[in-house]
Amino acid sequence: MELDQIYKDHLNQINEAIQASEELAAYLDTEEQEEYKALQEMFEPSIDQLYQAVAESQPLQLMSLEQELLHDDYAGLYLPKILGYSVLRGQIDNHYNYVRPENQFRDILSFICNSPNFDILKTKIGQSVQIGFSLSSDIWVTNLIKSVHNKKVKWWLQNQKLHELRDISAKKSAYQRYKIQFRNANYLSTEFPSNPAELKIIFGMIRDFMIYRIAHQDDNVSLYQPITAMLMNEELKGSDEYTYILGLFLNYFELNEDYKNVLAPIFNQQRKDNDEFTDQYLRFLLDLHERKTPALDAAADRRIIDLMDVDIEDDLTNLYASLKVVHNKGYINEEVMGEVRRYHNSYQGLSDNNECIRQSILVYVRTLMDNLEPSDYSTWFDMHKVFNSYINIFGNEQFKQEIKNIDLRYLRQCLKTYTDKRGGDYQNVKKFTTATFKEMNFMKEKHIKELFVTKRKKRPTPQQ
Repeated sequence: MELDQIYKDHLNQINEAIQASEELAAYLDTEEQEEYKALQEMFEPSIDQLYQAVAESQPLQLMSLEQELLHDDYAGLYLPKILGYSVLRGQIDNHYNYVRPENQFRDILSFICNSPNFDILKTKIGQSVQIGFSLSSDIWVTNLIKSVHNKKVKWWLQNQKLHELRDISAKKSAYQRYKIQFRNANYLSTEFPSNPAELKIIFGMIRDFMIYRIAHQDDNVSLYQPITAMLMNEELKGSDEYTYILGLFLNYFELNEDYKNVLAPIFNQQRKDNDEFTDQYLRFLLDLHERKTPALDAAADRRIIDLMDVDIEDDLTNLYASLKVVHNKGYINEEVMGEVRRYHNSYQGLSDNNECIRQSILVYVRTLMDNLEPSDYSTWFDMHKVFNSYINIFGNEQFKQEIKNIDLRYLRQCLKTYTDKRGGDYQNVKKFTTATFKEMNFMKEKHIKELFVTKRKKRPTPQQ
């Protein structure tokens, strides 16, 4: 998507300031690292401020903004950063290979390689190039290197092809380490497909982009129209990918009446026309529950209930009818437990339907326990009766294990707070945990005891 003129004008102002600056004149005179660093410190904050403004309000224009920076007038400023963004923006498969060639990575790297500032920039882009090359095909990397005419630059690029990153486990580890340094950066963007083949290829990019925007509560006003246009495309309807994106949009985006009037009929028509829709939609719900962020909470469920035609007799009507009772009356209510039991007993134990209701209860449990202070441990004691009731209703080992994991996380917080083993708080927590974990067969008795054993630090060996 083309960059708005207001952003182009802002960029031009930065460009003019760079060209008129003493810092650029000093760098061009000496071509030394110290002068280039001064140039960066002077102007990169302004470029970054503009980049973040676009990322917040117009994320579909980010790649156009990056293309605007590929001009020698900017003296290579901010290019190492956007090179890293282009590396991480690409969708990868289970083998840690790009699903499709990353043209933005190629364009930025090619520009840097042909830039008069290459010798300065190469000291800042080595890791990005190594990771980008490891994710790309050998043919793609070879063709990129061939396109570079400068022998020194070509030799440098050859040395960024690391043999050790051919191993999948090593590549995965390197990629995850590399990604950490960008964990607070907002750089994701996407395209939208016009046909089913494109949707399959870029689905992961769209999914990750939307989930990031939802989880970070970004300004998504600019996304409503293109996403709605995509969902109205008749060619795309019916696939797993389409159902997933539809699910994300309807569960998490606040829709005004105009959008509801367009999207509610699409959602309900898919329920009637697409025989696989219910299964696709349940798989979408379970994938979101597995990710845990963003949470599929009461607010998300109510958005769907608001759009749902309850006269359609399908499993989704049944699921959301039960969830409506849970949300309206509270999961600790005896009547609600009876409704959950009724729903759960109407399906096979390991069905996706039942897993969805189990995960919805777990959202409530996690929300409570994640926000419970150690000083409120008496609430934990009281609520465990409710947790135990749901364990008995579901009879599901995985649900029970998750409750145990939640308990352990909270217990560790308590033990960090209450360090006096003779204190009343410590003894209360220990007594409850020992009795409860034993009664519920969470752990063997010796392992329960180990939870309260303080490991002694080894004494340093005396120096001879």
